[in-house]
Amino acid sequence: MNAHTIEALLAEEILAACPELGTVPSDASLTGDLGLDSLTLTSLFASVKAEFGHVSLAPWFIAASNSGTDTVGSLAAFIADRLAARAA
Repeated sequence: MNAHTIEALLAEEILAACPELGTVPSDASLTGDLGLDSLTLTSLFASVKAEFGHVSLAPWFIAASNSGTDTVGSLAAFIADRLAARAA
């Protein structure tokens, strides 16, 4: 599954939890721009695990939140990379 498809799925999950956002741009920070709180992030990460199997998001979140790159696009790319590595 490619990052673009994963990004679309993530956007659907985010909008299901936060319909008031209206749109979810790929360069939007989950915590900064979209304002997702810890409860919403936990729900999103649980949805990711349910959809894609065990994908540890902690390494991504720690690095991305520390560097300000916790975007929808970077999360999608991280998941795509993990899925590709698992398939190899």
